[in-house]
Amino acid sequence: MSIYNAMITILVQNCNLISQSFYDSVINRIQFHQLTCTCGHSACMTIHGYYHRSIKLPDQTSRLRICRVRCSECGKTHALLLSSIVPYSQICTCDQQQICIAFEQHLSAAPVCDSNPEIDENNVKSVLRNYRRHWREMLRSLRIDLSPLITLISSCFANYSDQFMQIRRCTNRFFTYTT
Repeated sequence: MSIYNAMITILVQNCNLISQSFYDSVINRIQFHQLTCTCGHSACMTIHGYYHRSIKLPDQTSRLRICRVRCSECGKTHALLLSSIVPYSQICTCDQQQICIAFEQHLSAAPVCDSNPEIDENNVKSVLRNYRRHWREMLRSLRIDLSPLITLISSCFANYSDQFMQIRRCTNRFFTYTT
């Protein structure tokens, strides 16, 4: 496994809220000694750097500056993502969830596209293809509901160690903290 292909997903209660200021406020409240590396060590994370990634938001595609931390014990770096972000996807968790719910209810995903004009028909097709190929049967096998979102996210991490709709296999730790 690459030492760069790992992440830590931080549970946020409001998965609809994504902005640089919200991301920064969550990261600034984290006490890094509480984070656990995928190697099992705690209290060993320091800020290593930042990278940019795009997220399709209702008013625009936004570039977020994502923090990376490095474990002083094993050298692995981890991106710090919010639970409102699906790894390697520009479409946020709540929009992907709403597209999947519409599919399961035999409804159009048009309301999702209407509420977020940055999401087009090709994005919807991609989300549904990934859902049908990777997630639908996994959720059904354990009777995990698509709603509420916080429960869906927690259940996916508890049972699969992945964020809901995470397709690319990489190590992903789930971090919950009290505010």
